[in-house]
Amino acid sequence: MDGRDIRIDFRWAAGDIGLMKAYAGELAGLKPDVILVMSNPAMALVQQQTRSLPTVFVAVADPVGSGFVQSLARPGGNVTGFTNFESSMGGKWLEVLKEIAPRVARVMVLLHPETRAHMSFWGAAEAAAPSFSVKLTMAGVHDAAEIERAAAAFAREPNGGMIVLPHTVTEVHRMTIIESAARYRLPAVYPFRHFAIEGGLISYGVDLIDAFRGAATYVDRILRGAKPGELPVQAANKFELLINLKTARALGIAVPPSLLARTDEVIE
Repeated sequence: MDGRDIRIDFRWAAGDIGLMKAYAGELAGLKPDVILVMSNPAMALVQQQTRSLPTVFVAVADPVGSGFVQSLARPGGNVTGFTNFESSMGGKWLEVLKEIAPRVARVMVLLHPETRAHMSFWGAAEAAAPSFSVKLTMAGVHDAAEIERAAAAFAREPNGGMIVLPHTVTEVHRMTIIESAARYRLPAVYPFRHFAIEGGLISYGVDLIDAFRGAATYVDRILRGAKPGELPVQAANKFELLINLKTARALGIAVPPSLLARTDEVIE
């Protein structure tokens, strides 16, 4: 029970990197028995604060390439956790977008350029683009204004679509992204189910709730004496495909029956 058997201190930065940095320092200063971190930017900031406090991450992409752990099997150091997407997902999101919107010939990848994992996604999408006859455009964004400007500029030419990469920035500003995609009639694929539920065309991604359940077991093991560096990083094994048919109709898209047959949830 919180406050009796265990004490839980939490901070929510709502996408504000400045606050995130301050909170990382505050939590590290409390010297907790374990820190639970969500997202690549938060993990990077916590790692700047401590290389000794046991840390478990969730919703982090490419933890090896990002420098958080030495390897997935043997993380080493004080960090372990649950990764969400491999770099190859960049190509998979492109494939899903072309399947639901075959006429798309130009794709804007909405990303955070300072996040190393995003460049891995970009590389995978870039490698896959020729096989789908698609021209990619990189759109680095940090706030709602940049998202709106990027969408408006990209939509000046026809047959465009969008891939939205997972990040605190795209999460906090998801309604700006979803509304911009609708305004400029850009078919878009998103990384998590709530994007589709809130009006996005299609999402393909991991079950975040499942990741947090796993993180709870790791926190428990660490509190019982396990060393984070000896707990292997776990990759996501449950992916969900959601389609918002209302959004598809608004965009004039007839969803292929083959895609509908594979969909985990259809939003009418």
